[in-house]
Amino acid sequence: MKRYFIPLVLLLTTISCQNKKSAPLVLSSSGNINTITVVMTDQLWAGTIGQAVRDMYAYPAEGLPQQEPLFDLKQIPPEVFSGFAQSSRSVLWVGIRDQTNVRIDKNTYAQPQTVAVFTAPTPTALTEIIVSQSDEVIKTLRIQERAERLRRIRKSTYAKHGLDEKFGFTLTMSSAYKTFKENETTSWFQREIQKGHINLLVTTTAYDEDIVNEQDLEKIIIQHDSIGKAFIPGRLPNSYLITEKAYEPYIYSTTFGKKPAVEIRGTWEVQGDFMAGPFLQYIINDKPNNRNILLEGFVFAPSTAKRDYIFEIETVLRSLQESR
Repeated sequence: MKRYFIPLVLLLTTISCQNKKSAPLVLSSSGNINTITVVMTDQLWAGTIGQAVRDMYAYPAEGLPQQEPLFDLKQIPPEVFSGFAQSSRSVLWVGIRDQTNVRIDKNTYAQPQTVAVFTAPTPTALTEIIVSQSDEVIKTLRIQERAERLRRIRKSTYAKHGLDEKFGFTLTMSSAYKTFKENETTSWFQREIQKGHINLLVTTTAYDEDIVNEQDLEKIIIQHDSIGKAFIPGRLPNSYLITEKAYEPYIYSTTFGKKPAVEIRGTWEVQGDFMAGPFLQYIINDKPNNRNILLEGFVFAPSTAKRDYIFEIETVLRSLQESR
């Protein structure tokens, strides 16, 4: 009996492997951050349908000193949407069809992936769909892109930022950031880039429910400028960072977990010097700890596109996790 034992085990293993369903091979998605592959015919792309797509997805991103599109669009005809092209992380499929079709599919050809499908029988109906449905698609894509940016950041993170001990929460930032300046209530991190630097500022202020609930922009700007004067000096004596006076910032309601917050996007300048750039700020009502949490990122990169730097800042600040 012993001489038959090993062959029997091998036979059963072989049968088991043959009967086991093989898992489908799912490609990993690819593509630059904030880039959409637009699948539509060249004729549609050159006409009013293509213009509607550009108007909805490539309009100027808010709070930047120069015009940059919200997304970069790469159009390809349906007949060449195969192979590597199908691994694009963000896909918008638009076409004239007999049946109206509006849906958002996940992981159709690769993972992670979002495929938004818009079809309609007439150009007018298709244009209406593009305009009415794009806000939801953009929201979905931005969540996906932040997740992808955070995944890349987590490959090498800066663990010695000290935020846990000082504030009771953490942020996920890349190891390229270093602590630039800090005191008992504020931490300033900086990452050098080719033509400048990206900055992250973390501080807390006295609890103020109204600044969030009422979205008091005047109070927000006064607070922003006072922090700049106290903590962010310019290159010249008596110069410091302030909110740019020529352009009013954008302000939105948002949340961090269950805590109400406001998001402010705008441009900064330096009082007493010729420097400027974009900033993104969050003010969070942290009622359990009787404080407001203020998170800010700003970019100094003259003559350089800044959209993706602000998106990196958004990803890092949105990664906030409370530890106590």
